[in-house]
Amino acid sequence: MSLETKKSTANAIVIRAKGTNLHFGPREFVMVTGLNCVSNKDDFLFDEDLPSRLIEDYLGGAKYIQKRELFAAFSGKLWGKDNDEDAVKFANLYFIHAFLLSAVDTIVIPRLHFDLVESDRYSDYPWGSVAFEELAKSLNRKLKPKGKFYMLHGMPLAIQIWLYDISTILPIVNL
Repeated sequence: MSLETKKSTANAIVIRAKGTNLHFGPREFVMVTGLNCVSNKDDFLFDEDLPSRLIEDYLGGAKYIQKRELFAAFSGKLWGKDNDEDAVKFANLYFIHAFLLSAVDTIVIPRLHFDLVESDRYSDYPWGSVAFEELAKSLNRKLKPKGKFYMLHGMPLAIQIWLYDISTILPIVNL
């Protein structure tokens, strides 16, 4: 099945498949993932002049943390044996960046994400909006008829599940 994006925006992804335009928007994304797409990101402000304890204690106080550095800290269990609280915080950061916001390993993780996890407000944050926006931008840049390989950002599993589900109702076309 050949796929190509058509007239997509950050609010909707339009994919042409088997001669049919398919619309994948935030509503479909939420139906597949169950992630929060309604909270206001502006409600999650932190004082970045205050140091992040996780960054200070485990990542050398670096100003910029790349995804691969977070993954190395997680894999190396830098928090030690008797620190379950920090282990859970690193596990949450790992999940957010390995699954919800998949991207290349050189991407810089926003300080906000550390603050959200440290404050335990990460579960209220609209990760669905962020993941959908990243997915839409990624698909709009990369899914073209002549393309061969591409890496999607955001949460590509959501659109894969949706495409699998919707492909059963597409008309059969001999290609």
